[in-house]
Amino acid sequence: MDCPKCGHKQDAAVKCESCGVYFAKLQAPPAAAPARSRPIPPEPGFGPGALVLAALVAALIVFAFMRGRGAAPAGPANGQAGSTEDPGRMRPPPLASGIQAQTAAAPMPVGRPLEIARNATVLIKTGWGLGSGFIIDDECHVITNRHVVETDGERVANKVVQDPQMQARLADAQQQLVTAINREEQLRRALNGRPGTNLEQVELDRHIATMREKLADLSGGVKQAISQKVEESGRSGFAVTLVDGTQFDSLHAQFAANTDLALFQLPTRNCPHIATGHSIGLAYGQRLYTIGSPSGLAYTVTSGVFSGERGEGQQRMLQTDAPINPGNSGGPLITENGQVIGVNTMVLRGTQGIGFAIPIETVFAEFRELTQP
Repeated sequence: MDCPKCGHKQDAAVKCESCGVYFAKLQAPPAAAPARSRPIPPEPGFGPGALVLAALVAALIVFAFMRGRGAAPAGPANGQAGSTEDPGRMRPPPLASGIQAQTAAAPMPVGRPLEIARNATVLIKTGWGLGSGFIIDDECHVITNRHVVETDGERVANKVVQDPQMQARLADAQQQLVTAINREEQLRRALNGRPGTNLEQVELDRHIATMREKLADLSGGVKQAISQKVEESGRSGFAVTLVDGTQFDSLHAQFAANTDLALFQLPTRNCPHIATGHSIGLAYGQRLYTIGSPSGLAYTVTSGVFSGERGEGQQRMLQTDAPINPGNSGGPLITENGQVIGVNTMVLRGTQGIGFAIPIETVFAEFRELTQP
């Protein structure tokens, strides 16, 4: 055969004896076989199908969230026989003061007892301050402290004026009045005998006399102002706001005869309420939670432990180091499983971490119209 490269004639068909090239290397490569079809693995990330699915999920979440904004979750069933309420469901709240919503409620996640208890806690606004309360049954009865919704103006005024913080404010106001009186008396003496200042001198004399009158009975004036404010607000009632923003106005409460407790009922139905527990047999160091509106921070949850009991009989109190601040009064003291075992009522003045709650059993002893589970 002839070598395709150099033209050398030979009999060998594998390699040229003249130039040494292998004939197989000089042949054209065979045509590539068509590639066989096989699935291509998807690239990481979102394809069109995943984007559609994500959009659907997002839409459902937004829809559920928007419906959840308009409904307050129900609390656990109160344990009464024949109850068919599901404690993990949200119930329709009132659309406005005294108006009941008619739409179906969105379900609430099961297994969040503290959240259920928080949704059954209410913010109470009176003409002289803020407080808390909690819905204790599905008939929308609310428990709070008497001093939160008190309508006895003289009693409230005396308590406010005796408060150490108010005493400090009164002392500061007295000092400011004394300073103002001295300053205006110096000005009055400087104007004495100067022509054309008679009217100014008369006004100064009148102002100095008014300030001296206030200084003579500053605490009495404060008491009177507070008493009038409380009496006026007591006639018009107080307001209650739920977690979902629903507000009820012009409410009035009945008071316990022997303890700092009050009871009233919301003009609506299907309220979220807190499950009732037992304060007897609590373990020292057991985790407890308070829910309320300290310093106006509505529906705040704080935690502490059970520190012991104080007092005897109906005067028995639960001691805890869970923060109880102004605005927490009347709110629930609850266990980790969301059961209310006390009503937050006061802190020991001049200390930190020493708060007290009225046992929940006292609530049912004071208000016989309530059904104890």
